[in-house]
Amino acid sequence: MPNHIDFIVFAIEQAKEAENFGFTRNECCRNLKTALHQHWQNKTMGLHGQSQKKNIPRSKEAVGKELRECDVEHVIPQMEIVNMLMDMNPLNKTEVEKILKKYFRVLLVTKEEHNKLNASGLRSKMPENWDRKDVWARYRYVGIEPENG
Repeated sequence: MPNHIDFIVFAIEQAKEAENFGFTRNECCRNLKTALHQHWQNKTMGLHGQSQKKNIPRSKEAVGKELRECDVEHVIPQMEIVNMLMDMNPLNKTEVEKILKKYFRVLLVTKEEHNKLNASGLRSKMPENWDRKDVWARYRYVGIEPENG
């Protein structure tokens, strides 16, 4: 029986085929993003949906805030992760899992912190000089601190 990584690898393979066929990366990666959300964030991490929002790690500013005052943020924007997976050659299940374990994280931030990310131009990308080592680089750039970081 396939496991969660198998479903994600299958989605990457499909997305690569669609991209080779001529679809744009954004168009062909919709199923991959769904697979990441369902099979990694939901089933592997257990951090999906309103019922799990209370279990998501928080920024220092979000500690003690009502859930409705906070937004769920991907620490590394999902498209950055999608690009890493799509650019992997050869595609390797073990490496896919390593990438997801290292980079796929969510954090509850305040609406104000979310607005800071948007205003900085880092809503869906990492800073220009990102070294792929510091997963918190985007947040450091705008002054967001994780509660346990």
